[in-house]
Amino acid sequence: MKRIIIAILLSALCATMWGQSKKDIKTYETAVIHMNEGKYKEALPLLKGLVSSNKEFVDASWTLAELYARMCDNEKQIATLANIAKPKMPRYYNSLMRLAEAYHSQCDYDNAIKTYQLIPTTETTYYKRAQFAIKECEDALEIKKEPVPFNFRNMGNAINTEFDEYWPSLTADEGYFSLTRKLNKRQGQSDFGQGIHEDIYLSKRGDGNWGTAQNVGQSINTISNEGAQSISLDGRYMFFVACNRQGGLGSCDIYYSIHEGNGWSPAINCGTPVNTRYWETSPSLSPTGDKLYFASNRPNGQGNSDIWTCDVQIQADGRLKFSNPTNLGPTINTKEDELSPFIHADNQTLYYSSKGRKGMGRQDIYVTYKDGKGGWTTPKNMGYPINTCKDETGFVVNAYGDKAYFSSDGQEKNWKGREIYELTLAEGNHRPAKKMKFATGKILDADKKQPMQATIDVYGTTSNRTIFRSVSDKTSGEFIACVPSDEEYGVNVSKKGYLFFSDNFNGTSQGDKTPAKSTKKVDLTKDSNVQLEKIEVGKKITLKNIFFDFDKSTLKKASFFELNRVAQFMRENPTVKIRLCGHTDYKGTKEYNMTLSNDRAKAAYEYLIKKGVPPTRLEYKGFGAEQPIADNKTDEGRALNRRTEILIIAK
Repeated sequence: MKRIIIAILLSALCATMWGQSKKDIKTYETAVIHMNEGKYKEALPLLKGLVSSNKEFVDASWTLAELYARMCDNEKQIATLANIAKPKMPRYYNSLMRLAEAYHSQCDYDNAIKTYQLIPTTETTYYKRAQFAIKECEDALEIKKEPVPFNFRNMGNAINTEFDEYWPSLTADEGYFSLTRKLNKRQGQSDFGQGIHEDIYLSKRGDGNWGTAQNVGQSINTISNEGAQSISLDGRYMFFVACNRQGGLGSCDIYYSIHEGNGWSPAINCGTPVNTRYWETSPSLSPTGDKLYFASNRPNGQGNSDIWTCDVQIQADGRLKFSNPTNLGPTINTKEDELSPFIHADNQTLYYSSKGRKGMGRQDIYVTYKDGKGGWTTPKNMGYPINTCKDETGFVVNAYGDKAYFSSDGQEKNWKGREIYELTLAEGNHRPAKKMKFATGKILDADKKQPMQATIDVYGTTSNRTIFRSVSDKTSGEFIACVPSDEEYGVNVSKKGYLFFSDNFNGTSQGDKTPAKSTKKVDLTKDSNVQLEKIEVGKKITLKNIFFDFDKSTLKKASFFELNRVAQFMRENPTVKIRLCGHTDYKGTKEYNMTLSNDRAKAAYEYLIKKGVPPTRLEYKGFGAEQPIADNKTDEGRALNRRTEILIIAK
C-alpha cells in the first residue's frame, strides 16, 4: 500500500510538468489525499471531473483507474485506461502498460498479451516488463487448458460475514476452525478506514455443522492487528502474527498461545531465532511438534520472502523452545516471494504460495513432498481454477486429506470481499502423501482420577520415527493425536514422576484389531482415558512395543523407540531401579520358555546399557510361561502373554 501511495504522490508532482493549471493540480492532490485516507466517495467526483474536463491530464486518469480497481469496478478501470492508451495521447506507452497490466490482473490473458505486444523494443524498460508478463500469460493459458476437478462450497454465515475472512485453519478432528477477520472492512473499501483491524476468530463444530465463529478473546486479540494464525492439529497451540507490539523484535513477530481449559494463555512471543528485526509471518507447526514452518524476509535467503523452519522443543509445561533457523533452499524458494507454508498432518506434504514459479499470475498455491533424502520434490502448481491471476494464499488441508480450505475474493460475485471456501480434493489431485486419522482421549492421575498434563508421542513401529507429539491440556487432561491410517504405530504417554503408558495399534483398525471402519477416528484405549500411575516399588508396565524375531531373542528395529523411551524414563527419574521381565506363552517346554524369556529380557537390558543406563540400576529375569495375563488357548491370549515388562524395584 505504501508503494502505491508514493507512486500516486510522485505522479501528482509530475503533473506540474505537463501544463496543468494550478487549480487542477490542487484538485488532483486533494483527490489523492482522500484516496490515501480511504475516502473513496470524496475522491471519485474530483477525479471524474478532472478526466472529463481535460482528457490529456493522464495522471488523473491513471489515478481514477486505480480508484476503480480499489472499489472493485474492473470494467470502469479498463475503460478509463483504454480511453488514454492511444498513440496521440501523452505518455502513451506508460498508459498502454497500465492497460495491459489491468487486463492481466483480471485474468484476461488474451487481451493482456495483445496489449503487451504493442510495446516496442525502443521502450526498453517497458519492453522488458512486457516480455516477462507475456510469458506469464502464456504459462497461465497453458495451465488453464487442463483444469483440475474443482468442487467447492462457501462455508456460510457461521464462518463468513460482510467483512473479509481469510487464513483458515482447523484441528485434526475437525472440531475447531480458526480464521482471521478484518472487522469493518467491506469489499471496495480502503484497508485503513476508521475501526478497521484484524482479529482471530474460532468456530466449534456441533451436530455436524460449524457454530458461529467467536472472537478468541483478549489474551490473543488487542485493539491492533492479529492474524495469519494457525491452530495446531490437537488444538493446544494457536500461532499468530502481531505487528508493532511492545517488546516485539521486528515489524511483525510470531506469537503463540496455549489452550487451557476453556480459554487461552496470554500470548507468548516466540523470541529469537524465530523472530528477527525483519518480517515474520504464516506460522505452521509440524504434527511432530519439532518444526515450525514460517515465512520471513530476513537476510541470507533465496529471494524476497522465503519459507524457513525452526526446530521446536515442547517443554513439560507446554511452553516451546526454538532453535536452528533453516532456509528450505532453492528447491522451495525463488527470487520472488514465498508465503503461507502449511505442513500437513502426514508431515510429508507441504503446501505454500509462490510468486516465482510457472503459474496463473501473482501468488499461486504449490505442493511439494519430502523426498526421503532430506529434501523436497519439485513443487507442483495446484492448477486452474484453484489458482487464478489473483493472489492465492492460506491453503490448508484436513488431516484425512480429502478437504481443503482457502480464502478468495474471486470465486463469487457476492460483494462480500474475501470469503472462506471448502474444496473437495479429488483423488490424484495433489492430495497429501498419506491419509491421517485422529484419536482423542484424556490423561488422568490413576489414584486421584484428576486430569493432568502429560506428553503424548505417536511413532511408526516400522520407521521408528515420530509421527505426532504434543501435550495434553493441563486443565482438562484432554488430547487429540494424529495417527496414520494404514500402518502400525506405537503410543507413549509420559510425565516425570509417573510410569509411562505404552500401547501398539494398527492404523487400519481399532485397538481390538477388528476390521477397519469407514471413520477418520481410531481409539487409543477402550474408554479413551489414559491413567498414569505414580512411580512406586512393585508397580509394572507392559512394554507393548517390544518385538523379537520368531523364536529368537533378537530385538527388532521396531523395538528401539520404546526402549529409547525407557532410557529417557530412567534419566528423568535418576533414583529409580527396574527389573526387565521376560514372559512367553505356554507353547514349548518349560526349560525352553524359561531360557527364551530370560534371553529376551537380557537383550532389552543390554540395549539400555548401550543407551547409557548404568548397570547398577538394571536387572533382568525370565519367567517363561509362569505368569500368564490371558488365556493361552487363543491366539490373541497367547500374543498378550508373550511380553516384556519393567518392574520398579527401587525409587
